[in-house]
Amino acid sequence: MNAQQRAAQKTLANQAAHYNARQAKAAERGPMELVGFWYEVCRKLAKDALENGDPSVANRLASHFHDFYKGHTQ
Repeated sequence: MNAQQRAAQKTLANQAAHYNARQAKAAERGPMELVGFWYEVCRKLAKDALENGDPSVANRLASHFHDFYKGHTQ
């Protein structure tokens, strides 16, 4: 593994630790905080994909939200 690969791996590990800590704190505060956490994380994934020229992640996320809404209102 070269230096660039090690740096990328460390970045991913740091991000995972950060998200795990945020998720645990949100869970302690209740279900709506956990919903907010997952919304923010998923929205960031979609935003990052869009910035890299891939609209499919945002489109799939919007579709999931729409399906969830329909499934709980009909």
